[in-house]
Amino acid sequence: MSDRTPSAYLAFLSSQEREVCAAISRDAAAEIPFLGKAGEAETTTWVEGAAATTIRVLAGEAEASAITAHFVDLARRGATAEEVVRAVTLCRRHWLRVSLRALAEHPFAAEGIERLSGCFDTAFEAIGRHYAEVAAARCRDGAARFRSLVGAIGNVIVIIDEDGRISEWNGEAERIYGCSRDEALGKEYVGTFLPPEVHESVRADMRKVLAGEPTRHGENPVIARDGTVRLLQWNVDRVLDGEGRAVAIVASGYDVTAHREDQDRLERSRAEVQAILDNAPIVVFVKDLEGRFTFVNRQFDDLFGFSRGWTLGKRDADFLPPEAAQQNRDNDREALAAGRPLNSEEIIPGKDGIHVYMASKFPLFDEDGAPYAVCGIALDITSRKRAEEEREQLAQRIIEAQHTALRALSTPLLPIASGVVLMPLVGAIDAARAGLVLETLLDGVGAHRAEVAILDITGLREVDAEVATGLVQAAQAAALLGAEVVLTGVRPAAARTIIELGVDMRGIKTLSSLQQGVTHAITRTRGRR
Repeated sequence: MSDRTPSAYLAFLSSQEREVCAAISRDAAAEIPFLGKAGEAETTTWVEGAAATTIRVLAGEAEASAITAHFVDLARRGATAEEVVRAVTLCRRHWLRVSLRALAEHPFAAEGIERLSGCFDTAFEAIGRHYAEVAAARCRDGAARFRSLVGAIGNVIVIIDEDGRISEWNGEAERIYGCSRDEALGKEYVGTFLPPEVHESVRADMRKVLAGEPTRHGENPVIARDGTVRLLQWNVDRVLDGEGRAVAIVASGYDVTAHREDQDRLERSRAEVQAILDNAPIVVFVKDLEGRFTFVNRQFDDLFGFSRGWTLGKRDADFLPPEAAQQNRDNDREALAAGRPLNSEEIIPGKDGIHVYMASKFPLFDEDGAPYAVCGIALDITSRKRAEEEREQLAQRIIEAQHTALRALSTPLLPIASGVVLMPLVGAIDAARAGLVLETLLDGVGAHRAEVAILDITGLREVDAEVATGLVQAAQAAALLGAEVVLTGVRPAAARTIIELGVDMRGIKTLSSLQQGVTHAITRTRGRR
């Protein structure tokens, strides 16, 4: 289904009508002799009429009294009180079962359950009144017949006189309270069977009933003989004598202990889930197919500084800039179209600045497998992203420092005496390194005001044309700055290569060892002084 409105809930009930009717018809044929004898066709017709009436009442197309009339008609056709009560109970049970199943997916199912309960409670009350009227009509035939009629009703029936004492007590009351009719008759009801904390309120309600204000769906705890406390829901009205004076109250009730415990467990479960999601370090939200928020946790509200519940029913565009709202909506639609979880990074402007979230979005499906909403779970990775950027910047600075260090290591220039610098070359020289040699040599000659620059090539792997040309260029450039270039460590193989290549070595003094080069440089610089 595509929405979570009352119409969606009614549509769901309508879709389950055939199944519910089949279940009620099956149980009714087995448990209600009157309908069992009527035959399958008549039973089915009656059950379908009850189902259709129930849905019409929930849809607002008929009054709640229409359901009551359907069951009272069964009584007037000759069904016993127990059979009619059983019919109401069957219909109530099956419709509430379907509604409870829809509760998780359809928010309006809770309201529907209350309306269903109210309709069937009214039916129970009407049946009680019907049989009470029948009983009253037959009272002239004897109190025994009246008592058997009241005793046949499946609800607790208690009749209390003006003084608050029990004047009638049926079989269901005996079962609930654990006290026989003979033992109950004449006892003060409130003081005997109710806990002290509700005495005053119940007595006040009884006075209102006698004054003409019936109670509908009132609840109070009762205490059985064995100390068991149960919760009963009541419909209470007054009994008038032939002159119209109130002489007693008749209370029709049924045990809702288990139902209330189920509701309490459901509420606790909901509260637990809400507490878990509110305290989880993640943002959680649900949107319907139109993009309206139907659920958010506290982290979501805290991100934007919203009060609890403000977001429900709103869209992203109601509080986010257009580009952020469009980003979110596009990701929602993509997850719905994929039919599976999709992960993405989303940039969200919160109350304290820009946040980066790693969001996982996935569709939620109804019982028919159709998506009705998209759920998002998002983790704030702003700090992690900032740390990653800082690490990248640091890594870049380290790389740059390493490049600088490697340049210095590949072309080291050492001042070894006043006016003398030494550049030892090791390994292999390519075009890039030759350029560095020239740059470093010129910088060093200028910075140290060198008169002699020694290039030691003892550690070079080989001297080829490119290397020899680079050395000559370096020497010529140094000479322009007024420095003599001394080439040391020229091995025989290197000398032969230079000669064979015909490299012009004019202006470059060559010596076989670094020691000779250093001695030459120092001698020359001292001589000039």
